[in-house]
Amino acid sequence: MSILGDENFSPILPRSLKDEFIERFEALILSGKFRPGDRVPSERDLGVLFGISRPVVHEGLRTLESRGLVTIESRKGVRVNDYRREGSIEMLLSILNFAGGRLSPSLFNGVLEMRLLFEVETAGLAARRRSQENLAELRASLACESLQRPLSARIIADIDFGFHISIAIASGNEIYPLLMNSFRRIYQDILEAFYADESVIQPVFAFHGRIVAAIEQCDEAGARAAMLELLSFSETNLRRILFGKVDTKPAPA
Repeated sequence: MSILGDENFSPILPRSLKDEFIERFEALILSGKFRPGDRVPSERDLGVLFGISRPVVHEGLRTLESRGLVTIESRKGVRVNDYRREGSIEMLLSILNFAGGRLSPSLFNGVLEMRLLFEVETAGLAARRRSQENLAELRASLACESLQRPLSARIIADIDFGFHISIAIASGNEIYPLLMNSFRRIYQDILEAFYADESVIQPVFAFHGRIVAAIEQCDEAGARAAMLELLSFSETNLRRILFGKVDTKPAPA
């Protein structure tokens, strides 16, 4: 049977100016340059700033309004909304796919807290539900981490991400791996910066070993506790490496 003429194989169209404008405008909001309640420049001024026509700006703003990002007010212009209250599911996807710059501090905190929320649970579920195939994948990740040859920060970041994906798969919940993969673009640059500091590598790998041991022993509480310690360690050092902030709280006993 010929697949020619199938609508799924229609020509790929180049990215439109409207789509480019929408993505760049979202980036201004996600980076904190535009805040809730801010008035944005007029359509004419935005056209000059972005080097596009006023009709393209107008259509882009209409799409942003449908996503809950802005409100177009007659005779008043365009106001930036609080997307937490008015944003749609498209806004969530934009946040997860945002890679055009650093997230604003509040969104950065939100991403870390969201990861803390579901990764501790995935570790516990993995300890309860893991198969021998799951354990083999986790052991393979640990074997990669034990390689003696120097590894670049990017390679270590990939190994780390693969480790967490394997735990999410071992949880038996098909949604968790999808959530993890949604964060991939955000975490890639962050993890590379994190592992550029060689002092964090061995402690993280040690946590990985503890997590796998708990999962292997079907120790749900131990797997959750080890994952919680790992994520707390990672957050403290991420803030130190990325922002120069030192956690002054005493370490847990």
